[in-house]
Amino acid sequence: MDYNISGDFIETCDCFLMCPCWVDDDPDEGHCTGLFAWRLAARSRIDGVDVAGRTVVSVSTHTGNRRDGGTATALFIDADASTDQLVLLGRAFSGELGGPLGDLAAVSGAVLQRERAGITIEPDGDHWQVTVAGLPGNSADDEDNAVTLVHATGADRIFEGEDEPLVLRRTALGKELGVPAGTDVTAQQGDQLAVRLAVLPGAYVEVTGRSGMRGRFAYRLSE
Repeated sequence: MDYNISGDFIETCDCFLMCPCWVDDDPDEGHCTGLFAWRLAARSRIDGVDVAGRTVVSVSTHTGNRRDGGTATALFIDADASTDQLVLLGRAFSGELGGPLGDLAAVSGAVLQRERAGITIEPDGDHWQVTVAGLPGNSADDEDNAVTLVHATGADRIFEGEDEPLVLRRTALGKELGVPAGTDVTAQQGDQLAVRLAVLPGAYVEVTGRSGMRGRFAYRLSE
């Protein structure tokens, strides 16, 4: 199994200022609910299958340090993915394919849900929005209409007296998230974060003014 995928990601959670996971510390208030959203760029392929343009969102919860175990994750692949793309992306972003993507398993923990969803990831200059809507019939709450499971918005975090946002390099999550060497991740102000997922413990959240990061990723494995 080989792969070559790249693109950009957005991370946001209910921690303050900046998620402590980025510096390998414990979450604020001892618990974290957050998401990673990935948009795959042109020429992204898994086992010869073109997955360019696809979007994936991982929502997770954990208590204590993320590396101590106990993380639970729900994984969503965009509704336009073909059956082959759905299977391969689900395995890839669960860390099942080994290689660099296997490091994701360390921060994803147990993947309790894996399914298609209506995903919108909209970077717009310094601002962004991520929405995940369950497809009709997939939700126990509403079998006829799409239910919004995740909605998050944010923008670059610029501190008072500064002209540019805070950037980090060589973070504790850089390896797992495939951040290319020498590449910065940019601190974000998570304006809104609403999560409504019964499958995850502690995944009913609605907060404002929390943390986030934004950057590039690249994972490559040759046969």
